[in-house]
Amino acid sequence: MQAECHCDWPLYDDVFHPPPLRLESHKPLWRNLQTVDVTSRWREDWQSAMVVNSALMVDPTIRLPGFDLHRRQLSLLNHFRTGQGHCNVCHKKWSFTNNELCDCGEIQTVSHIVKYVNSCPLTKFDGGLLHLHEADEAAVNWLTTYGYNTIIIIIIAVFLCGLRWRKV
Repeated sequence: MQAECHCDWPLYDDVFHPPPLRLESHKPLWRNLQTVDVTSRWREDWQSAMVVNSALMVDPTIRLPGFDLHRRQLSLLNHFRTGQGHCNVCHKKWSFTNNELCDCGEIQTVSHIVKYVNSCPLTKFDGGLLHLHEADEAAVNWLTTYGYNTIIIIIIAVFLCGLRWRKV
């Protein structure tokens, strides 16, 4: 604990030399501190959790590929990793559109956009989500191109929704 190394901190005396208890039922949290290995605890919690695409991240303590990408690219990559983001199914749920179909005719979910099997022939990334997760040069280029097109679509959708709301 860092407080052990800093005896000049006001917190130090409270933790290591607390005043006597006035009431037996009032016990400071730090009285019975036990060392916890946060990294192991995090791994255990991750392995026991039911997470979409959890196979992409074996160890939650290791930074994922693409961590150093620009915010827009990393955000889009994380949308695909989590299966949540801008797609027509979500746009319909958010009342941006009445149509949940992709331009290819299938229902457009986040996984439909990028999955290796049964994915959209218009947006498919070769290698699918596993390859996209690696965030190599090809993945970053695809994210940049797809991200630019998505932003244009979102701007149009928001603009059209704004017009619809004004008429009401």
